[in-house]
Amino acid sequence: MINMGSKESNNYNAPMVYKSFAILKEIAKTQGALGVSDISRQLNFNKSTVYGVTQAFLDLGVLLQDESTKKFRLGPALIKLSNQALASVSLRSIARPYMIKLAHDFVGTVFLGRFDEHGITIIEKADSALELKISAPIGTRLPFFAGSPAKSFLATLDEDSQRKIIMEKGLPKFTENTIVNVNKYLVELQQVRKQGYATDFEEYLQGVNAVSVALLDRNGMFLASIYIVGFSNSFTDDKMHLAAEAAKDSSREITELVG
Repeated sequence: MINMGSKESNNYNAPMVYKSFAILKEIAKTQGALGVSDISRQLNFNKSTVYGVTQAFLDLGVLLQDESTKKFRLGPALIKLSNQALASVSLRSIARPYMIKLAHDFVGTVFLGRFDEHGITIIEKADSALELKISAPIGTRLPFFAGSPAKSFLATLDEDSQRKIIMEKGLPKFTENTIVNVNKYLVELQQVRKQGYATDFEEYLQGVNAVSVALLDRNGMFLASIYIVGFSNSFTDDKMHLAAEAAKDSSREITELVG
């Protein structure tokens, strides 16, 4: 199995992170009932530690504080994150049956990738049935311009936004086939928009091809990229075209179900 990415080591300890999370959990259990002294006493944490953590959370919008009682409750930033997590679960559960069928029909691994300003996060996958396959764990982070999913995302933006992102981040060279010329990359994005799918001919990983389509909501807003990867000697141009058309059909159906 070839791994598309690797997680960072878990061999580290961050006590303040654990304490911060414990404080959040305590506040969530008793919304609006605890202040700094209450939390310090119940968790047996130093009062200055609790104060520092809660002040940081207030600045971030993770917590809100009643001006008169000085008690805490969960803030809009945390609620927004929770809603995004629930939406992701919904999208994953809806998309997964389609991904399994695509993986079966085209004997490739299918990934669902979400974007942020730093890159791509794999939020769901359906592995190829082959013993030798390309795979990566859910939660794996990939570079922003990693192959076809980046193209399918960027193609949903206007050209000014595309150019701004490319100029700010720069086009990295992953393989000899990677497009690193800005104008050529922009032309590629125009083609992606026209045909409705993106291709990657060994541009991110040597010996690996991929096709990708954008998953949109009913308002045309980008949700994620669904992409199929396979070895270049078997996942050929013709097969990629058929896979792309099937992925486009799946994308339309998923959009209807996601709403």
